Amino acid sequence: MNFLKTVKAAVSIATSSTYDIDWKKPEVREAAIAHWAEVKAAADPALPLASMRLTKEQNAMLEELLEHKGVFPEVPTDTLLDGLPEAIPEASLNRIVGSIIDDCLKNHKHAAIHWCNDVSIQRASLIVVPAFAKYLRSVPSLHEAEPVWSAPYDTVCIHIQRGELVYLGIISQEVPALEVLELLEGMVLALVEYIGHLSELTIKENFATVYQLLSEMVDSGSAVTTDTSVLRGLVPVPSLVDRVIENVSGIGIRAEKRPDVNTSSTPWRSQGIRHTNNEFFVDIVERIDATVGADGSVVSYDVSGDISCKSRLTGMPELLLVMNRANAMDDVAFHPCVRTSKWHAERVIGFVPPDGQFKLASFHVATDAAPRLLPLQLRAAVSRQSDQSHTIEISADAGQSGNKLVEKIQVRVPLPAQAYNIRVQCKAGTHTVSNVRLPQVEWSLKSLSSADRGARLTIQYQVRTPSAVGMGAPQLSPSPGSNQSALAAFVDFEVAGYSVSSIKVDSLKMLVESYKLFKGVRYVTKAGSFQLRF
Repeated sequence: MNFLKTVKAAVSIATSSTYDIDWKKPEVREAAIAHWAEVKAAADPALPLASMRLTKEQNAMLEELLEHKGVFPEVPTDTLLDGLPEAIPEASLNRIVGSIIDDCLKNHKHAAIHWCNDVSIQRASLIVVPAFAKYLRSVPSLHEAEPVWSAPYDTVCIHIQRGELVYLGIISQEVPALEVLELLEGMVLALVEYIGHLSELTIKENFATVYQLLSEMVDSGSAVTTDTSVLRGLVPVPSLVDRVIENVSGIGIRAEKRPDVNTSSTPWRSQGIRHTNNEFFVDIVERIDATVGADGSVVSYDVSGDISCKSRLTGMPELLLVMNRANAMDDVAFHPCVRTSKWHAERVIGFVPPDGQFKLASFHVATDAAPRLLPLQLRAAVSRQSDQSHTIEISADAGQSGNKLVEKIQVRVPLPAQAYNIRVQCKAGTHTVSNVRLPQVEWSLKSLSSADRGARLTIQYQVRTPSAVGMGAPQLSPSPGSNQSALAAFVDFEVAGYSVSSIKVDSLKMLVESYKLFKGVRYVTKAGSFQLRF
């Protein structure tokens, strides 16, 4: 089979035209990277023929570039691309793969997809994304991966993780990292509103919708908008019939519809909106970022929050939202619909709301106005029976949560890489032991109330050391800087109906329109970056 491939390669080279391609030009290099799979498929069978015409020094250089494997690698490296024109004369290179590169340069096949800039999707798929995936596999946990990571070819990978998916942005120019993070966050919120729960399966099932949304949100590498009230006028929300046809046929079916052109002073809200039931709901979600010592003392504490709304109102209403502790809200970032002058003058949020779901504001609670209240009280005790045997005990009790249940409690305890023979006991809830990246124990509690007592987790484990080989444990030399004992636990929880900062809605009034308004408010307190230090 290899002989036949070599013969076909010889015939192809003999009948090919001569191309005058300078392999040191950047555009030629980019074209080779973008179409490396085609370059490799054409060059591998021709290598035996090419080596016959090379000098001894050139053959040695070629073997070194190919790492003595006899074929080109799956992903090109800088060393290979720099040394290839010196190992193989350009005339031979042009005869072997010149047609591929020439066709690519003439037809611009390596141009980026329209929501990319100068980072081609081919290069990202071949080099940057695999390198980023390799980096993610190297970190102990996805939560510990750096949000901004330096990637090959002078690119930077910026990512966020939401649920089971990682959303990645690749940039090659000087761009504020926070701008990219905000764009990715806006993309996630827009996708959730369009297709609901996000997973690999739902992304594939709604590929046409996702593609259109990305096309509208980012154009030529620049962010345009992630406001769903604007996107709904450009990309129709898929119906059940559209999804069935798309899943069966594999083709995205969309009715031809002119984009809505809104020239009013409120571009986030179209004219002529009508609803049978006029309702407006407000969700205030607060997050506690805290570091707690082993004895339960608060080392650091911070509270931030979001005001999210769901609007189904007819016409062009103007709303006034009054908060009871407006002066405690610091570093407030508003949706464009908010009249900031009214907020600065009266501490009242006046706005004409978009239709549908949107984030009205995000805020930080002033330090002097935020008492250090913890809905979940945690304590830890760490003991060491010997150099190899360790024990961790963690207790959890409901704290100051306004007599509300503390729900969805998750305590994740990463263990050292050298940990083995892990034994876990818990008096409440369930636990799992995983060893995908690094050993870790996850403790789950459905809920805790002030009447519950005795929720305790006990972890016993041993650590592999060179001296433990004689006791039957396999030898594993610790890596430099590795820790022989666990350092912290990462905690997640939720308290529905509770505001840790006591910031609440005092009143919600509607102006201009005169119909009956149904309204509601919900409060949720969650754990943000919440750690229990041992």
